[in-house]
Amino acid sequence: MVLCEICRSIDFRSLFVARLKQCRARQKAYHGNTDGIRYKPDDLPSIKAKHYDDIFELEKSARDCDLCSLIFQGFERRGDVDAEDASPIFFHSLETKIEVWGGDWKLCGLDVYTDRANTKEILEMCKMEEDDSPPILRMMSKHPDSKEAMTIASSWLRNCLKNHSSCNPPPESQIPPKRLINVGNETQCPFLVETSSASRHIQWLSLSYCWGQDPSMKLTRKTMDMLKNGIALDRFDPTIRDAILVARGLEIPYIWIDSLCIVQKEDGEEDGEWNKEASKMNEIYGGSTVTLVVASSSSVMEGFLKERQSQYVSISMPDTPGGEPSDTTSRWNAYLSLEWDENEDSAKGPWDRRGWTMQEGLLPNRLLCYTSSQSIWKCCKEERFERGVTKNPEHYVARGQRLFDDMSFGSFGSGWLWEQETFIKFKRFRDYLPSPPSPGRSLRLEREVFRLWYDLIEDYSPREFTNIQDRLVAFSGLAKVYGNIIQCNDDDYVAGLWKPDLIRGLLWHTDGARLVPRRSPKSMLAVNPEFPSWSWASVGYEVVKNHHKDNDSFDFISEVEDIQIDHRDQGQPFGAVQSDSLVLTGPLKKLPRLYNMAWKSADVSMSEFERRLSQIVEMESRGDVEPKYSSPPPGGHFAALQMLRGFGGQPMSSLDLLILEATNGINTYRRVGILTLRSAPEGMSASRIVVDLVKDLENSLPARIGPSRTTAETIEFYNKVMEELEGDDWLRESVTIV
Repeated sequence: MVLCEICRSIDFRSLFVARLKQCRARQKAYHGNTDGIRYKPDDLPSIKAKHYDDIFELEKSARDCDLCSLIFQGFERRGDVDAEDASPIFFHSLETKIEVWGGDWKLCGLDVYTDRANTKEILEMCKMEEDDSPPILRMMSKHPDSKEAMTIASSWLRNCLKNHSSCNPPPESQIPPKRLINVGNETQCPFLVETSSASRHIQWLSLSYCWGQDPSMKLTRKTMDMLKNGIALDRFDPTIRDAILVARGLEIPYIWIDSLCIVQKEDGEEDGEWNKEASKMNEIYGGSTVTLVVASSSSVMEGFLKERQSQYVSISMPDTPGGEPSDTTSRWNAYLSLEWDENEDSAKGPWDRRGWTMQEGLLPNRLLCYTSSQSIWKCCKEERFERGVTKNPEHYVARGQRLFDDMSFGSFGSGWLWEQETFIKFKRFRDYLPSPPSPGRSLRLEREVFRLWYDLIEDYSPREFTNIQDRLVAFSGLAKVYGNIIQCNDDDYVAGLWKPDLIRGLLWHTDGARLVPRRSPKSMLAVNPEFPSWSWASVGYEVVKNHHKDNDSFDFISEVEDIQIDHRDQGQPFGAVQSDSLVLTGPLKKLPRLYNMAWKSADVSMSEFERRLSQIVEMESRGDVEPKYSSPPPGGHFAALQMLRGFGGQPMSSLDLLILEATNGINTYRRVGILTLRSAPEGMSASRIVVDLVKDLENSLPARIGPSRTTAETIEFYNKVMEELEGDDWLRESVTIV
């Protein structure tokens, strides 16, 4: 490494010691070891070191100095720094980073790394722990298949196996798949094996990846014998080959790969074994020792053990950082690199955009993820990153529970769970539920138990498929586990929703549009008539939300009278559906149309409810309104069905309606969308609640349609709608929705 004279003169050790003291104070405060002293970063020592006189001198030095070049790269990457500012440049110590400033502008942040594989030793000398913001990070090998990188991944697995008993799959899930690949070794080729009851306690790794295109090698009736006899490692597709190498590195003897362990269909055949085996994903992934996630590759042909792009600059750090110099402690090498982008601490990429991979990432208790920049370990107890960071969900959960306990709230319904990311929410959900449930109630009747399900739908709905018909099949493993947790029977699950909460479940909507569907061209291609119109699975790749998911202050107005479900495979109640319908009974109003272009005119005779419907159709159409909203559908009319009435924790009442269009059948409808109406008491001031109310009433869209109104006029308009509906005689009818 080449450093200029000024960079060599910087006292990085003093900068680093100041950071250590700040980090130690933060960790003590975080773990409650402060003896009542509140942690204040500004009260701790901060070091400032002068660098170049301005950014222009730094740019010149960047041609020959590695550190100046690194800093200038960070400056250019930010893009929001004033390049004309000729202020002096300084290094600052700031808890977890060394920051570089030019006047009032932050040019970049720098992380400190060590070349030691185990940073824990250095942190222990500093009387610190490896947490989510350590002052020392671990340099990562450029080659993820190196011995050093594999050793780190293997240590994560061994630690979890030894210390995390709750991460072990439940006994009922430890039934091996029908087939596995023996990964072999340097002298033995991988080969396909058939399992039996005698192989119940074997360990296997499950692979979660994107096919992208058909693998060149698949299990068929014709290739089965060849695979059983063994295949040379270099004949496998790159992703499969890399996965086998990881399994070997982890010393796991078997790997499950869908394309090689499930008989795939050939020309002239049905679906092979796919439909039958697809229903076993809970056992296959949930029972595996660990699931390998290939997050960064979009195709089986790409592989994932690729050389990484990293840049570390060596700096002078003469003593082990214990807070004070010591001649007795061992020396260590320190390196600087541009501050880490925390977006890289996730499995975002091609993998998390595919439909099948969601349950593959939630059913296992252990995940080993490979991104383009690092490997990541995730289990029920912790999350570890190759760069030397550990995140412990237990800390966040404990802090959340302590907070709500201090506020005299119980665990169930208190809210601590909903602040976690999806994996932890799913794994800790069972602990969150009340045991036993409320007196006289079963767990399935507690409204809070369905909140996580609506979160899962929101995450899952925009994920894409090669065959959109697989949408419910690829969700079936999660549905099976979820139903078991909330004590629902198999027949309580209906096309992606749950019978005990079906009235609320039917009030889903696509993001930004509750009444008029907004679908991208990609989503239009994904719409499948096999799904019932009332199921969220019927929309394309849009984000599906339920604005009542975190609200239980409502009453059901309609009732579910009957549900008819015709599954493609009658033995798979969580799988694909061929046709289904439901019968609801509730207050119904029939409408000749949903849109009247004259709704803005006060001279036109029209109910306030029809004005509101027309307003929303026009707002959500964002342009020309489709003719179908202005004229009767094939069945001759539209209809509005009252579903929920509630208060939502605010001083206002609400009414949720399901908007339907009649088909040619008698009292048979298809779902159009939903409508939410609210009213507020007279005389409410222009508080934040009122502003939020108006925003919600305008459907959260920026465009204002019709005459400009004040807040009070807007509320008055919607109060009239609610008053009119309450004064109308709505006939209680039974309707069939398909």
